[in-house]
Amino acid sequence: MGRSDIPLNAEGKIQAIKLAAALEAIPLTAIYSSPLSRAWETAAELAANRTCTPIPVEGITELDQGELEGQFGVDLPSKYPAFHDAWKADPTDVRIPGGETLAECAERSVSAIHELLKNHTPGKPVAVVSHRMAIGGIICAALDLPVRYNMVIGQRNTAINLLSYRDHKLTLHRLNDADHLDE
Repeated sequence: MGRSDIPLNAEGKIQAIKLAAALEAIPLTAIYSSPLSRAWETAAELAANRTCTPIPVEGITELDQGELEGQFGVDLPSKYPAFHDAWKADPTDVRIPGGETLAECAERSVSAIHELLKNHTPGKPVAVVSHRMAIGGIICAALDLPVRYNMVIGQRNTAINLLSYRDHKLTLHRLNDADHLDE
């Protein structure tokens, strides 16, 4: 969906409710969210029975897909053959027509996370509600992987990724946990 500001559909609302239930015992000290509606609505569900309210963070919005917004992946080889071939070879620095590169998305997302977390006390949980490509970039940074590996990191909607932040370093403890969805 990229940066298209599409609200949650009925299934997305159910997933957000299940996520909130799965995290209800976690004493969140802050909830940060992409300002896009689907993330913001999920963050609002997390905040529903808490004293903290979601805080919008532009840096964790989804990859800017430019001209590719709303198009089907199966159409890209014929509509954008040079882009498609370059992306398949290594998407790191390939600029999406009218959009950004995967490296730019990762850099801005990781930078935003570092900025948010540097002022939080270790052991005091926060929630970050973002999008697949931005989250993938953050996970690549935590695993010290090249950004191109973003494309092989699975991310279900409302998946829980547990990371810690200490001494300016992210560590991944849990990846793509969607047990709360009972699917």
